[in-house]
Amino acid sequence: MQPPSPSIDEGDDDSLSSALLAQHLSGSRILREFRVLPEVDSTNSYLLREARSETEGLVVLAEHQTAGHGRQGRQWISPVRSAINCSILLRPRLSPGDRYLLTAACALAVREALAPLVTESLVIKWPNDVLLAGGKVCGVLAEAASSPRDSVMILGFGVNVHAAPKRPVVPNATCIADHARLPVTRMEVLVPILAGLDSLVADLYAGDAERVWRAWRGALHTIGREVEFCDSEGTVRGRAVDVQRDGGLVIEVPDEGLRRTIYAGDAIEPP
Repeated sequence: MQPPSPSIDEGDDDSLSSALLAQHLSGSRILREFRVLPEVDSTNSYLLREARSETEGLVVLAEHQTAGHGRQGRQWISPVRSAINCSILLRPRLSPGDRYLLTAACALAVREALAPLVTESLVIKWPNDVLLAGGKVCGVLAEAASSPRDSVMILGFGVNVHAAPKRPVVPNATCIADHARLPVTRMEVLVPILAGLDSLVADLYAGDAERVWRAWRGALHTIGREVEFCDSEGTVRGRAVDVQRDGGLVIEVPDEGLRRTIYAGDAIEPP
């Protein structure tokens, strides 16, 4: 059951609150500490630097990022106090082949939390972008940190709440406010995301990876669509027909009469 939405006093500037997060997520099994920074280069970079001295379950948020980034080194740009910029320190008790399911779980948690708030459809574009009415509303980025004791993963995500990056910087971005049933605060968006993510990560740790994979596979908008992707030999077009248990996207390439499986990069729908 999702926790009640936090109440925000009228006139509040929609700041994020570590105290409210701790209050509303007190029953979490994995997430244990909440830290809100006024400004940082990126929440992922911050946790990568701090990973050696911090414990699992630390959640770091920033009101503003000066060097936010996503997959493949892309910039993640959002105006001050307009988005959720969040990273979580995990020491995953998972086989190396199942760790990608942490990003899948994050995309699932975002999709489920946003669904009651918006009037348009929400889908996941392989591997973990959340699309709202066809525009990107959330991106997920996992990065490994070095530790002498155990494996460390920084799980980061960004959600456009009140504004989206302007074209042409990010041509396909959107935000919740453009499709919301009612005005929302970032805390009202964030709490159910973190509650859902905490539950899914706990399930993964308990050995329920197969169920999380099936839920992610079922939510993927990419399967069944014509896509194009780039590899070392150039751009290839084909039809996404399945996703494997190891997360690889299976693409049927008519020109080659074969199937390829890709694990990194973008499978973009051609114009």
